[in-house]
Amino acid sequence: MAEQVIDTSVAIKWVVKGEPFRSKARQLLSDAQIKGIMLIGPPLLEYEVESVLQRRLYSGRATIAAVDASLAAFYAVGVQVVTHRDMVRRAREIARQSNQERIYDSLYAALAELRNSEFWTADKAFYDAVKSVLPFVRYLPDYP
Repeated sequence: MAEQVIDTSVAIKWVVKGEPFRSKARQLLSDAQIKGIMLIGPPLLEYEVESVLQRRLYSGRATIAAVDASLAAFYAVGVQVVTHRDMVRRAREIARQSNQERIYDSLYAALAELRNSEFWTADKAFYDAVKSVLPFVRYLPDYP
């Protein structure tokens, strides 16, 4: 089965109205479901989605009911949490190569590379930092 790695910047757009490029993210999701493409992410994905939504609650931009609905919608998608024994090592290398302060974003890229998959992100800063050396990293606004 074909796979695509997605990060939190994409997943959050599936479940939060008003997010920029939401229609692109939802089209990516729909296309994956239609084509039988498995969406995957590292364990960090769930923690980041939970944290983004908790931040929205804490800042007063969302209610508990809205956050719970967003979480239910996210988990209903069924993104597969996947790891690889070389993922952290490779993420460290990617972060150093692309001058990233942290390895969080690089974990997604490392997983995609190790699984020979595309990685879709809406994080322009990360995309710009790696696009010339990691051609499998794709920027959400460029999604068909």
